[in-house]
Amino acid sequence: MKSGTIIFYSDQVVPENERLDKRIFEISGKNRPRLAYIPSASDATRKYYKDKCEYYRKYGIEDILYFDLNKGYDPSKTDELLACDAIHLSGGDPFQFLGSIRKRNFGPVLKSYWENGGILLGISAGAIVLTPSINISHVFYQSRTDKHQAVGLVDFHFLPHWNLREGRIEDVQRFSQENRATVYACKDGDGMVIKDGKVELVGDLLKIENGIIKSQ
Repeated sequence: MKSGTIIFYSDQVVPENERLDKRIFEISGKNRPRLAYIPSASDATRKYYKDKCEYYRKYGIEDILYFDLNKGYDPSKTDELLACDAIHLSGGDPFQFLGSIRKRNFGPVLKSYWENGGILLGISAGAIVLTPSINISHVFYQSRTDKHQAVGLVDFHFLPHWNLREGRIEDVQRFSQENRATVYACKDGDGMVIKDGKVELVGDLLKIENGIIKSQ
């Protein structure tokens, strides 16, 4: 069984993200890979989906599959989803996103896709739901669920938008220490590539392990 790739983005709105975007083409081996888009919440007007279509259009990527886990859920599209070269998991609300994944029992689907060579693109909340739990979000937001276990494709926690949260370093260290966890704090424009069991940091990420800041 070949393993796939996970690309974690803090965001996908600044030019520096092109460093991560280009890895999609390198890893897929295609000039125009087929992409799917899973929103963190139903996008009734398709506003955010259309924005993302415009984003990828600059690379010549057209016809992105919209796959809703919420109100517009259509399981008959699952085979088409799994045939895509990469699946984009959108930013938004990690509590709501995880709730939808759990409701549709979609964690095993994403895991199987990844284990069979697929590329997962996790943007902010879409990255958090692929980690062991969404508990890192509790450092900044009140929990709205008692079900925190996430998809668990990696053994560390991912903290996006670090450039907006650096003043909370002691809180993050406390979280890391209390949970005996490794946290990667990521600024907008930076990210991570996880492939073949190896972690590649793209940009200036902060690693906190058991409460201790580690030099990279």
